[in-house]
Amino acid sequence: MAGSAPSTSNWEAKEMTDLIGRNGRLTVTGEVVIHGSLTTVTLVPHRPQGINPAIFLLDLKVTREPGIDSHIVRTENLSYERKSSGHSYKEVDILFDGKIIKSIKVSHPKTLTAPAKGKSAKKKAGKKAA
Repeated sequence: MAGSAPSTSNWEAKEMTDLIGRNGRLTVTGEVVIHGSLTTVTLVPHRPQGINPAIFLLDLKVTREPGIDSHIVRTENLSYERKSSGHSYKEVDILFDGKIIKSIKVSHPKTLTAPAKGKSAKKKAGKKAA
């Protein structure tokens, strides 16, 4: 669908692995304002991807089904997931009609928090002495 890009907000990109560092996953989420009840939006990988392998490109596709459309305006939550190494990407770019409309820095949250150093050892030593 040609024209101006729809209004978008709250984009987030996370890439993380499971607890043992395998099975990485890139997840991209955001919100898009849609006009009309027969309009849908999706995120699909851009073909071809760009020259920088650390930047993943997604196309925001807007389609309108045939039929009698109402003039409602709604916000649609979008999500896209794909397998990754867990540390493949630094940025995700959202494109509409071939132009970047949003660049999202990829966060790499830790999946497991290590215990504070020395705390558990001190508690055990204190209990033995008592």
